[in-house]
Amino acid sequence: MKVIAGTWIAPDFSVHLLNRGTLPGPFRDLNGIRLALADLPFVPAGDLEDFGRGCMAVRYSLLTAVLTAGDHGAPIPPSTGVYGWNGRGCTTENLRYWNDYTANGCTGGRGGLFVATLPSIPCCEAAIALGCHGPATYLKTESSTWALFCILATRPPGLYLVGEVMADQACMLLVDTVQPDLIMPDCFTLADLFRVLKEARSAR
Repeated sequence: MKVIAGTWIAPDFSVHLLNRGTLPGPFRDLNGIRLALADLPFVPAGDLEDFGRGCMAVRYSLLTAVLTAGDHGAPIPPSTGVYGWNGRGCTTENLRYWNDYTANGCTGGRGGLFVATLPSIPCCEAAIALGCHGPATYLKTESSTWALFCILATRPPGLYLVGEVMADQACMLLVDTVQPDLIMPDCFTLADLFRVLKEARSAR
């Protein structure tokens, strides 16, 4: 199993790519990153129609997915799986929906807030954006990337985009479960793993 591409959007909205380095920035917000994609010829034209109405988790997932596909430097196969892992899940979105629902007399809520009350929605939106038809799901495990990779090892071999959205940052990695890798460190978050892998590459 080997991480072959990745994106980390840091709390200051700076964008770091595993293979291509850091993009000029930092950006003002997530929409600033979205607008900058047009000037990045290596980023594929993903379907970002839902960006404006999506919650923060969806926006992070869409951006990290298309940026990671661009960092990979080759087309992402349609069979690629897209997994969400740990992070914030859907708690924030559920709370926003519930507050809106109760504020409206428990008779109705704005449908737009319901989009990401399931933790699998952000990764499914990322799959749609890139035309991926492989498995899409959300996994909650202990805070250990080893635990995540043990699950991936039981899945059909191939490519998996795996993303973790935190409160103020997000990370997406492209994992090839077929390629061998002698060193796969155990980290609490994908962002931690991204930084370890980036530092190891810089030291070579």
